[in-house]
Parts: sequence; structure tokens; C-alpha cells
Amino acid sequence: TADNRHAEDASIRSRRGANPSFIRRNHAIKPSSSSLFATVTNTRGGDSNDNIYTSTESSSSNQQFDYLVEKAQRHLREKDADQAFATLAQAYGIDPTSTTIAALFESCLGLKIDLAEELYSTWKNDAGRALSEAELTNLFQDRMGLSSLFIDKEEYDEAGIQLRKAIEEAQYWLSSSLQLPDASTTASSDQLDLTNTQFKHWQPSIDRAQYLLYRTNAACCQWDTYFQDGQQLSQSLSHNASPSGHVQRILHPFDALKFPCISLELASKIAQSYAARALESHGLVDKEETTTDEQRSLRRPTVTVNRKELPTLEQKIRIGYISPDFTSRHPLAFLMQHVFRYHEKSQFSVYIYALSSKVDDGPEVQAIKESCDQFTYLSPSAMSPMELYQRMVQDELDIIVDLCGYAGTSIVAEIMASRCLLQQVNDESSSSAGGNGADCSSRLLPIHVSYMGFPGSVGSSRIWDYSIFDQVVIPPDDEYGIREHYNEALVYMPHCYFVNSHKTVLGREGDGIILANEEERIQLRAKYGIHPRAFVYCCHSRPDKVDPSTFRTWISALSTARSEYFAKHADERKLDSSKSGAPVLWLLRSGKEMEENLRQLVRKDFGESMEDALLFADVSERNEHLRRLGCADVFLDTPAYNAHTLGCDALYLGLPMISLLRNNCSDNQADSMCDDQSTIATDKLASRVGASLLRSAEMEDLIYPNMSDYEDAMVKCALNSEWFESIRNRLRSSVLLSPLFDTERWVRNLEASFMHMKSMNDKQSNRLPDIIVTDP
Repeated sequence: TADNRHAEDASIRSRRGANPSFIRRNHAIKPSSSSLFATVTNTRGGDSNDNIYTSTESSSSNQQFDYLVEKAQRHLREKDADQAFATLAQAYGIDPTSTTIAALFESCLGLKIDLAEELYSTWKNDAGRALSEAELTNLFQDRMGLSSLFIDKEEYDEAGIQLRKAIEEAQYWLSSSLQLPDASTTASSDQLDLTNTQFKHWQPSIDRAQYLLYRTNAACCQWDTYFQDGQQLSQSLSHNASPSGHVQRILHPFDALKFPCISLELASKIAQSYAARALESHGLVDKEETTTDEQRSLRRPTVTVNRKELPTLEQKIRIGYISPDFTSRHPLAFLMQHVFRYHEKSQFSVYIYALSSKVDDGPEVQAIKESCDQFTYLSPSAMSPMELYQRMVQDELDIIVDLCGYAGTSIVAEIMASRCLLQQVNDESSSSAGGNGADCSSRLLPIHVSYMGFPGSVGSSRIWDYSIFDQVVIPPDDEYGIREHYNEALVYMPHCYFVNSHKTVLGREGDGIILANEEERIQLRAKYGIHPRAFVYCCHSRPDKVDPSTFRTWISALSTARSEYFAKHADERKLDSSKSGAPVLWLLRSGKEMEENLRQLVRKDFGESMEDALLFADVSERNEHLRRLGCADVFLDTPAYNAHTLGCDALYLGLPMISLLRNNCSDNQADSMCDDQSTIATDKLASRVGASLLRSAEMEDLIYPNMSDYEDAMVKCALNSEWFESIRNRLRSSVLLSPLFDTERWVRNLEASFMHMKSMNDKQSNRLPDIIVTDP
């Protein structure tokens, strides 16, 4: 939340700091000089840890911090909100992780809003002077800040209240200022067109507030206006392009992949916009924005590489992997902890760059340290992106693999974009020396590869040369028009592109993750309130990956399965779920509002008797999360954004997974429950990973082309025990032998692509081909 991190596996607890996210978040409206909010919104979200305050006194930082906290508390008691805010901004600079600071910021912003509301209400009721734009700006930003604090605490209802008020107040003030006919009532965003007015600078801020409201509602499954809000968000992003032609940077690229309302085309444009920002940070212009549609439509050449037919290298290839997520708390380190040990040491040297100033000695990170040639911590707060890049280049790397993309702080994209500035210097030097400026002398710099962190196009073939995927997530023949939305060259892995270390990490003696017998499973079920006989549909993905159409499909299938069960066990119909063996749906809880919203939907659409079929699990530590998956019978994949880490977890533990992959991304005729607006497309990469996992696990018969078949499969799992048992036995017998969990084999295929990249670089090729790796 605070730094836009998007760990895929939200069922694993991440130790979030209490950083108030509004402090470091960009706001499209520039605050007036009198706005104290400007003192803490001047840095881009997650990009800097620089202190706002530097003590000139001889006292220690702790003493200074305590002094500032006491001073801020005194200002709050005196209802001097501006002075309290300024003091808290200084204290935040000393300790941005303090929970005390977060609580005081909440009180301070609440006080500021209360005072501003009195002024606003007086003006709105024609009883006072007109509200200035600067005053409205401060009120708007304070509401945005307070909503961020509520979101960090998973108090989504409170966050939604602040966001809605921010939008309504701004729209009312603007419509009044423009003297619109309907200024007496709050103007809706589609009525309020600011394009050709003196207030057009407000549009990005209102759009961002609407985006955050949509995101907040999704996090707590508040779906009353889900499709309408999504359509409005999509339209605002499409219509409000920047002067350069790029989509406004309102929506985070990761959310663009997750939200069903954002098309593949629009998501790719958002990634391109963030790539342009990375280039702009170095004073560079995004040359790709001038590329014609005809040029974009030209298909790249392809080359096929057989990993078993590669020559021996004359010298080692030096590979650098960079990420801010080499930490025991992040799924990346868990998934890749045993990947690097399989690199062929006679042909590859492995360098790991952890983008952090904090040392992590967790077992996952320790395994990575032991398997590489060099492990280096790089501090983004101590060095600029260019300095960080030059530090890596000093190690004479041939290839740099970016394991982050836009999954976290934007600093990684800016580091990778540093090469473009060095390329420009190289090319200018070559030209001034009488050479050909297009001779690719800059190819002496490392090849750039995007992998793992961001499941989509990174939006720039100038910053990244290649992205690594597979032929399920991006069909190379482009039958569905998917490939054309990826600027960079692609590596097609022969099996699933998504690597893991499950085979060497899980199920070791004494770890207790894999349940030993049925008795142990029954005991663990009792802990979570699950009946020993109940068939358990499970989805422990983050709630914001669930959409209302999919949820209704789940409940419809569950209702059918329960009706069949109660037809045979009528005496259990009135028992609660812990005492009845009827099928249940087990979801991950995300705040109290989320659970109540889903229960209310079930009561309204399916009757009160179905409410008892819902069970909720709290966010847990990783081992508990893995162990409790053994209590479930089948895992339900979320169509809009599939299970990645969780999908690997479920399949490795022998839990069949049902996933959607449409044969035609726009075909919804077989979905009786969905109208055109609510149909979930599966053309974005993140919506195709589940199918890739299943195919690599040799379980592709659990991939369904529409939600109708998906629903039928759910019912069949619960009612046709013979068929389901055969599915489960086949998964459990093949899981250890399947390509999905053969990490060493995966690394050998990756190395084949690296060797070809290096040979292409040595030949100074101008147009990079897509690389198709075969594994006969």
C-alpha cells in the first residue's frame, strides 16, 4: 500500500511499516505555497527515504523525535492543525515507520478536515464567503491523505467515505465556479467536462480519486457500482492523454493488469507511460511514442533454440539479477531461493543485487547468497539510479535481469533506463569520432531482460530488450491479437515461464507443511471450523482479485452442490457449517467490511440459507498458509488475475485448480450469467498464468473456455467423487515429475535463451528476434 508494493501472494503476511502512504504520494494538483501538505507530498511514492528534517541541535535523533511528537500532540490539543501537521512532517523524516506518527497524522488530518468542512458548509449554504481554490485543494488533499491511512489499516468503508467526499466537494465547487446549470447539486464526473476550462488541471486529481475509490471498493468487495465505476475509470484514462500522447499516470501499472475494466491495450499503454517517466527522469524523450501503427504491427522475426544443441562457451556469461524483493518476507525470494544454484557454473557467473539498505538473513535469502558468485546490497537512498546502474556495470555484466519491473518502487525502472543515457553518450561519441551513430556501439552495455516481477509488457524496447514468458500466456501466432501489445522482444519458455523452488523447499522432513494422514487433516479442519466430510472450495487469493461475476458463479455452483447434498442429508439442513458436511466456500478475509459485503450479497441474491456456506481465513504466516491448504479439496482460480505463487502452492500440495482461459477473448456466448459488460476477458497475461501452470503440471483438462463450463466443473468436483478422485490422484502422482516443478530443467532452458541473446549482442544485431526455446 504505502509504497505500491504488489506481492502476488497476499495470504502470506507482509510486515508493513506504518508509513502513511499519502506522505509520499504524488498529487496531480500542485498544492499552494500555503498548503502544509506540500511539505510532505513533494517526493514521489516510494522513491526516496531522504529525511525531510535535519536536526541542527546536538540532541540524538530519538530525543528529537520524542520532542517533536510531544510538540505535535500539544498543537493538536490546541486545535492548531497546521502547526501539528508541520511538526509531524519533521518527525516523519526521522522515523517514517513509527505507528505513533501514523496515528497522530490520522488525528491531525481529521482535525484539519473538520475545520475545513465548517468553512465549506458555510459557503455551500450561501452563508459565507466563496471558498478559494487553494482552500479546496488543501481539503481535497487532506481527504486523500486520510483515506490512505484508512486503507493501510484495512478500514475501507472509512476510506471510501473520504474519497467520495473529496470527489463530490471538488465537483460541486468546480460546477459552481463554471456556473453550470446544475451547480445546485453535485455534478457527476460525466457531466463535468473540464477539458477546455481554466480548471482542466483538476481532472487528473479527480480521476485519481475515482481510481482509488474503485481500488478501495475492490479490496473490500463493495460491488454496488462495480461495472459502472470500472467503465468510467477506463474512459477517463482513455480520454485524458498527456500532451505527449501517453496515458495519464493515474493508475498504477499493476492495478491495470488486475482490474477487469482495463483492457490489454490500455494496460500496455499505461506501462508505456511509466516507461516514458523512467526515461524522463534522465532527461530523455521516449522515442517509441513516435512509432507508427504500421511499424508496431510488424511482427518480429523468430528464432528457435534447442537447449540440447548449444555449443560450449569460450568464456562465461556474467548475469546480474536485480530486485528490491530479495527478502524473506516476499514471494520472489521464496520462489527463486533455489533457482540460482542450478546455473551451470562453468558457463555462467551469477551476480545478485538486492536493492535495499537493510541486510536480510532469512533462510530464503541465505540460500540465494550461497548459490551466487556475488551478493551485493545497493542502497537507493544513498545512490542515484545512474550511480546504481554504473555500480552494476562495473562488474562487466553481459545480461541484467530485472526481477521487479513496475511491481514496486519506480526506482528499478529508472535504474534500467540509465542504460539509455549511456547509449546516447556512446552514440554521440561514435558520431563525433567520424563513425556511424547507428553502429550499435552501445551494445557493449548489458542486455536487459524483464522477468517475474511484472506479469505484463514493460512498455519499452528501449529500456528492456526482452521479457520472458511462454506460449500459453502470449500465443506467438497472435491469433487473438495479444502479441502486438508487447513492445519488447520475447523469450518463449517451452513450459510455464513462472519458476518456483517448491520441489526442494516444501515437504522436507519435520516442516509439517504436508499433512501426514487423514486424521491430521480432520484435526486441522476442526481448527478452522470445517466439517470433516465437507467438500471445500478454496480461494485464498487476495479479495481484490475476485470480481462480482466470478463470485456469483462460485455461489451458484455451491448452491447446486449443497442442494444435492441436502437432498440426501435433510437432517443437516439447519445445522451450521462446522456441524454439517455440506460443501462450503473458503475465502481469505481482508477486513471486516469485505466479509460483511459478501455475506450481504449472498443473502440478497441466493437466500439467507446460503450465507452459512461462506468460511473465512485470516492472513497468515507462510507455513500456516501452506499447511492449511491441505484442508481444502479444490482451488478456484480468479479469472481476472490468476493465482501465481498460490497456484504453485496448491498444485504442489496436490490441490486441483480450476482455471478459465477463453478460446476467444471476446466470446461470452456460453456465459449465461454474464452480460457483455461483466464478462471477464483472459487476454492480459496475468489472466492466463493459471492455464500455463496447469498445462505445465500436465493437468490441462482443468482449464475451461467459459464460465458456464467452469461452473459445471465446480459442481462435478463435489458430486462426482469417482471422477474427482481420479483427478486428484493423477495430480499427486505426476506433480514431482512434471516440468512445472523441475527447477533445474527450467534453468537449463533459461540458459539457452541467455546464450542466444549473448551471441546476438556480439553480432550487434539491430532488430532482436523473439526466441522460442524448445525442450525435446
